Amino acid sequence: LARTDADLAALLDASGDLALDVPGCPGWSVRDLLSHVLGVYRHKNAVLATGGKPPQPTEGDWGALADDEDPRVLLRDEYAVLRRHLDADPDAPSWTWWPPEQTLGFWQRRMAQETAVHRWDAESAAYGVDDAGDIDPQLADDGIDELLGWLTWDWDEVQEGAVGQRVLVSTGDRSWTVVLNPTAAAVGAGGDDGDALVAGEPSGLLLHLWGRP
Repeated sequence: LARTDADLAALLDASGDLALDVPGCPGWSVRDLLSHVLGVYRHKNAVLATGGKPPQPTEGDWGALADDEDPRVLLRDEYAVLRRHLDADPDAPSWTWWPPEQTLGFWQRRMAQETAVHRWDAESAAYGVDDAGDIDPQLADDGIDELLGWLTWDWDEVQEGAVGQRVLVSTGDRSWTVVLNPTAAAVGAGGDDGDALVAGEPSGLLLHLWGRP
């Protein structure tokens, strides 16, 4: 939660010019980026206020903005509400879109990761890709762990060519082995070898996996 606080503050600090392009989100301006984060926070507040999956908004999407609204003000206010919801027992039950984990802890982790990557997005728009601040190494390691875990969800389509290859993913301090299968992947602790290696410093590797430059 403390990491999320810091990243949200840095995201807002970097959002002085809402018209700047966001390098990692082609077609988005900083205003679009803040609208997205606002929608994520609004959705989570609806989940945590009701205890269940919220209905879709009747108009627009969760991040809809009026032309005269400043997303920085709205985002700061929405996060204050979210922060109160998140400051509770991580084992408390909560609806989530990830079936294996229906707890508040899922959202504590997810919001930390969401905010960290989009803080980097805002800083890369304001200061350039090379001068955006790294994601905290422990948080980045955890973000890679989170993302790889989602690969264990069954896929809707058969992945041609996935026949049990082993991909080693490593940040130095942590490593994982991903076994590729036609309709899912198995993810476990890293080993000594694999058919392919994806490696780097934690922040850079997490951002790479999320398609950032």
